[in-house]
Amino acid sequence: MPELITPQPLLIACGALGYLFGSVPFGIVFARIFGLGDLRQIGSGNIGATNVLRTGRKLAAFLTLVFDAGKAGFAVLSARAFAGEDAVQLAGLAAFFGHCFPIWLKFQGGKG
Repeated sequence: MPELITPQPLLIACGALGYLFGSVPFGIVFARIFGLGDLRQIGSGNIGATNVLRTGRKLAAFLTLVFDAGKAGFAVLSARAFAGEDAVQLAGLAAFFGHCFPIWLKFQGGKG
């Protein structure tokens, strides 16, 4: 565990923003953009890239995969730009929890 060097308000902000970045359900976003309907009613009902691929739209599945993977990276890089290593780790963990329990989907979402 890293030494806590980041001021507490900034640490809380990095965790909250990491969670919000992680909670964006890109599978649902791209399903809507591509006009695929409600992804939770298609195939397995999951919101991930594999279920988007089941719709037959390879580009939508690829974009879902890239953006789902990138949202944690974005949270980590954003925290690294403004805070210490302790905030970076918190932002990454919060993004993971945001992906698993997105606020936008009533805390039911990705598999992590």
